Amino acid sequence: MSDLPFIERLWAQLQRGVNFNEGIRGAMSPQARILEIGPGAAPVFRRRDFPNLKVSDCCDTGELRAQLQAVYKLDELPPDLFDDIDYVCADSRLAARVPAGQTFDLIFSSHNIEHQPDLLEHLRSLQALLGADGVAALVIPHKQRTFDVFRRPTTTSDLLMTHFGPPGCKAAQLAFDADSHSAIAPPGSQHLFSAQDPMALGDLRQAFEHFQARLRGEAADLAYLHHHVFTPASLQIILTELYLLGLCDLLACLCSGAVSNSFLIVLQAVPRSSDPAQTAALEAKLQEMRLDHYRRMNFQGG
Repeated sequence: MSDLPFIERLWAQLQRGVNFNEGIRGAMSPQARILEIGPGAAPVFRRRDFPNLKVSDCCDTGELRAQLQAVYKLDELPPDLFDDIDYVCADSRLAARVPAGQTFDLIFSSHNIEHQPDLLEHLRSLQALLGADGVAALVIPHKQRTFDVFRRPTTTSDLLMTHFGPPGCKAAQLAFDADSHSAIAPPGSQHLFSAQDPMALGDLRQAFEHFQARLRGEAADLAYLHHHVFTPASLQIILTELYLLGLCDLLACLCSGAVSNSFLIVLQAVPRSSDPAQTAALEAKLQEMRLDHYRRMNFQGG
């Protein structure tokens, strides 16, 4: 594997026309220390190809197999469908589940961070688990290309309320939004979620019933909901605001536009500078990003 930085290796892969997952896999050395988060039954990395691979998910191997058998009504699953899960984490505190001192060259997830109940805690875990020059590559649903099209993008205040506010309240609110505002495409449609496509919305009364159950602590479905909704710009704004507030050191070193229903963002820990000029430059960049994003969302519809 070349000594080129990961971003350059990844860019070389993506220029060949491969998809995000193939490009990220092709950019990694077989000996790299990799953590894949939440792959379920569709892992991008396998231990037979990457022997130093570790896997995290919201349930253990046995429970995942049982869930898949129930969903697909199978008596048994192929034994090598996915690798054993090393770390079980359903509360975003992944760094607490990984042995002290264990770090990774790459942390990868696809369609996972939108499910994290405490996204600030999750981002801090990613930061803690990255080795020197390590990166987190995240493939994320694009708000304008999925059933989240009618929901507002997640903001930094959402993350702060979830992390610092009363336990469970913000999660219940976000779940209500997901239940009541998610677009439902009719059977047989192409699920494009564009302005011309036929769609329905979630049932309001059912969403309220679920909301009340979650406040009582009776709901078990929170791990499978989209707690968060992103566009490339909205996520970069969140990361920059968290950085300037001193809450997380991860910033984007690459961010794509939409490809199919997803976008790719690559994060790296950025050392804090004591130079006021650098801080002022980042604050000016944030102001520019925010105004551009807010104008697009409020005046141009996306």
